Amino acid sequence: MSGPPLDPARALRALLSGRPRAAPRPRPRGAVSWVTLALVVGIAAAAYLAWVWGPVYAENYAVKQVVHDFMNRAVKNRNDDQLREDMVAKLRSLADVDTLDEDGNAVRVPAIQVEAADVLWERDADSQPPMLRVSFEYTREVVLPLLDRTASKVFVVELENDLTRPNWGNAR
Repeated sequence: MSGPPLDPARALRALLSGRPRAAPRPRPRGAVSWVTLALVVGIAAAAYLAWVWGPVYAENYAVKQVVHDFMNRAVKNRNDDQLREDMVAKLRSLADVDTLDEDGNAVRVPAIQVEAADVLWERDADSQPPMLRVSFEYTREVVLPLLDRTASKVFVVELENDLTRPNWGNAR
């Protein structure tokens, strides 16, 4: 019969005390420990943050995709003012939020508030390769449900693009 090795010091204490030491009593089934409670609170907090901030960061991703699209259009279109105006119009159409106007009436306004004058659109045709730099920032107000508070996050968009026309070989 093989068993776990005996600890001589423990065996000696048990002999000297006259009684063997009892094992700690296990918790009853279904009992909540502090570790379980901490895990549940952590998972709930992560789910709440994902529910509130996930759509905001998804909108920021969509903003960057729109900017990339208009930067790619700038390869062939040299009308920077028109491209900037169209990009700002597209950004405003991405998402709407409900808010109150001065009279206290509920209105829907664009979530991304960007003006064409706030967008820095720099075309550097003298560099090699020619580059386009677009940068702006916008503030996104977020209502925190269950807390009755609002938070604001400033997103900064700074992107550069190569304006070289690709050479795909002979046209067929």
